[in-house]
Amino acid sequence: MAERDEQKQTLADQVYALLRQRIVTLKMPPRMRFTEREISAEIGFGAMPVREALDRLNHDGLVETIPRRGYRVAGLTLKSVDDFFTVWSAVSPLIIELARERMTPEQAEALEVIQREHSRAVKRTRLNPEDWIRLSRQRFDLLAEATRNPQLQSIYRNLSAEMDRIFHSISCHGEDIRTIFELATRFDSAIPTVEDAKEFIKISREKIAEIIIQKGFDYSQAS
Repeated sequence: MAERDEQKQTLADQVYALLRQRIVTLKMPPRMRFTEREISAEIGFGAMPVREALDRLNHDGLVETIPRRGYRVAGLTLKSVDDFFTVWSAVSPLIIELARERMTPEQAEALEVIQREHSRAVKRTRLNPEDWIRLSRQRFDLLAEATRNPQLQSIYRNLSAEMDRIFHSISCHGEDIRTIFELATRFDSAIPTVEDAKEFIKISREKIAEIIIQKGFDYSQAS
């Protein structure tokens, strides 16, 4: 029985990772409706691991349950973006402070490598937002790991998906967001100071709101 439960959990983990990635990268766009059966048929997993994965995504705030009608990917709006930055402005400085105190030499070295890659990605004539988002995620994943605080890491994991989704949503506006990307990689050290982090959040919040208001999101908003 224990072995069966472990296998079931492993399958649920696989489904969760797959659907989370699709939602974050907007392959499943905000407000897209779907059913458990449709997902199960499309990805080739049974109903139980799909249901468990959807429950976790619901808990993460990425999926909403529609009573008697299935599910829908959570909407992405100006308010939800502003709500995210309100929380991130409190969590990000704490991650940085603890990471500075507890980071191992190996983690510090890995961060230096990421920072160099980050800087090269932003300086390219043709900006590739996918590269920036990936490297930014690696950077903060490592910072969160360095805190050695499971509670904070759990909060960060929930926020990280929404962060990536926001940046993917505006990634087609390459030159408009270059300012945001350059700011994140101009810091003198691999670990930004709390003041740098707060400045980045302030400018990101303002610039993303401007893009949303002026140009909107480039994906279906079908109800």
